[in-house]
Amino acid sequence: MSLVSKIKDQNIFHIFAFDIIKYYDSKYKNVIIDSNNLDLENPCQKWRCFVMEKIYNDVKYSKNITQENNITHNGYNYWKFINYKPDTHIRKLYNIISSRNDGKYILINQRNLEDRYLYDYSTKAKLEDYLATQDLKLPLKVCNFGNMPPEKQYEMCADCALLISAHGAGCTNLIFTPKNAPLIEVNLRKNWYCDSVCDNHYYGRISINEKCDGELKHYPYFHKADYHNLCRLIGKKYLEIEAIEYSEGFNSRNPISKKRIFIDGGDIVKKVNMLI
Repeated sequence: MSLVSKIKDQNIFHIFAFDIIKYYDSKYKNVIIDSNNLDLENPCQKWRCFVMEKIYNDVKYSKNITQENNITHNGYNYWKFINYKPDTHIRKLYNIISSRNDGKYILINQRNLEDRYLYDYSTKAKLEDYLATQDLKLPLKVCNFGNMPPEKQYEMCADCALLISAHGAGCTNLIFTPKNAPLIEVNLRKNWYCDSVCDNHYYGRISINEKCDGELKHYPYFHKADYHNLCRLIGKKYLEIEAIEYSEGFNSRNPISKKRIFIDGGDIVKKVNMLI
């Protein structure tokens, strides 16, 4: 019996949360991915196929699919921060995908410059440059998941002892990390405001570090609980670091699309060494 995977999306978190988790069932040995309206060269689809190949014996793409799936799991609430207990269904899936290695280094996922790039607040240095001068218990490695094939993403995560990343789809790669490797997620809770970004913020009429006068258009609270909740459900240690300030504006009307994020590098060092 083959599983049919039908979600139409180019975001790896959406693929994992709304398709892989939702429809996973150990009774399926093979999977057919509906390729209608999908760019199969998109890196997210390559990531999707890579993960599916870790779960199932055979993965195929097809445009001629009539079979419908039976929903086997409701997934989880990613809009609200919940102290979930480990979930048997999701832990089983994680145990199939995750690395069995022991962590050898601290891994930082840095996106492209001017795209949620992380900096130390006190020195204004790139976070990796600041941390390279500090006394860390393990070596430091830096990568950009967005510029790597899924095989390389897995390889980098499989040997890490701890993953640091700004909030974003790349955090989904926590599923590749060893069981004892915590996630430190840099959130954008600081000065959370209009979603989507209002004209005053987008065009720089008021500072990116100030709240706007009006009420939030859609979400009156910080609702990016995706990885906090996923870590709880698989029993992984999770730590949230709050930004101190942002700069250089936005890349889009999405409020998480800030260009530069400044955090307390000294606090990161303390927490990293504590977790390790």
